Amino acid sequence: MEIKIDFHWQLTQNGKPHHIDDILFQMLEAIQQEGSLKQATEKLGVSYRFAWGLLNKWEALLGQPLVILERGRGARLAVVGEKLMHANRHLSASFSPELDNFSTELKREFEAILDHSPRDTFKIFTSHGLAVGALKELIDQQSDFLLDLHFHGSQESLKALKAGDCHIAGFHLPIGELKRHLMIDYLKLLDEKQHQLIYVVRRNQGLMVSRDNPKQINDIRSLTMDGVTFINRQMGSATRTLFDQLLAAHHISSDEIKGYSHEEFTHMAVAAMVASGAADIGFGIAPIADKFKLEFIPLVWEHYCLVVPQLLVDDPRVQAIISLLKSDAFHRKVRDFKGYDTARSGELVSFDEIFT
Repeated sequence: MEIKIDFHWQLTQNGKPHHIDDILFQMLEAIQQEGSLKQATEKLGVSYRFAWGLLNKWEALLGQPLVILERGRGARLAVVGEKLMHANRHLSASFSPELDNFSTELKREFEAILDHSPRDTFKIFTSHGLAVGALKELIDQQSDFLLDLHFHGSQESLKALKAGDCHIAGFHLPIGELKRHLMIDYLKLLDEKQHQLIYVVRRNQGLMVSRDNPKQINDIRSLTMDGVTFINRQMGSATRTLFDQLLAAHHISSDEIKGYSHEEFTHMAVAAMVASGAADIGFGIAPIADKFKLEFIPLVWEHYCLVVPQLLVDDPRVQAIISLLKSDAFHRKVRDFKGYDTARSGELVSFDEIFT
């Protein structure tokens, strides 16, 4: 059983509701990416006539053009079309992890009621990311146990593991001197004698800016320039802590950064804000910047690991996860994500390797 909880848009005019189908947002995204209505229809597998009718319908209801077609120059989004696309992106990026958590919990509860011979359920708490998403897909396809995946920040996930609320927790930690602050907090929740670390990926964090980089942003000092607006991650997240450590290392005060107090709860939400033009710079991971067609300025490499109790290392479910992380299938899924290195995926690594 799979449960997907999603939101939908509804426009009401003169008391009559009009539901905006997801295909409209897909069409707007495809037009922006392809620069052609014909190529957008081919990408989505719909007819040109269908796309033309869809756009005409919503342009009539909104009283504004969504797309501008120019002879010999293809297609581009009009102001309203671009606003709709970016608003939907931002909503999805902001709420999808939480909705996925609700879906996972509801799925587990329904299966407990409906399935008279349920498969084993394995609970993982970890941060939202493309590599973890790829791993989940493989587990669902190739394993006999049900993965109960919950998205939380690194420290919250480790606290859940310590409390016995999950079987495995995920965390990310910068490589080099910047790890010290986070390392102290993590090691309060971990015990080398009781826990084993499993390497997932090495990943790159840095600055995300619009593709053309009109403000000529090139390093962390650029955040203090006049006319530059930043969008931050929430207080308490490992990414926020890492960013604050970077500021301290470069002797930059948060007071010098316009937008420092404006927070989002996921990498995708930050990227969506930059892509929409609501901010000039965000701090996040390379594959999300690539997903939103943003320019990425690398700053820090990180270890991304799973923590499992030593007593569970030989559990068939843990062994299945290790095998999948080492598999060609996982490497194929992740290799197209920029800023991910899978050279050590699936390795059992020591505390010294990660924390020393």
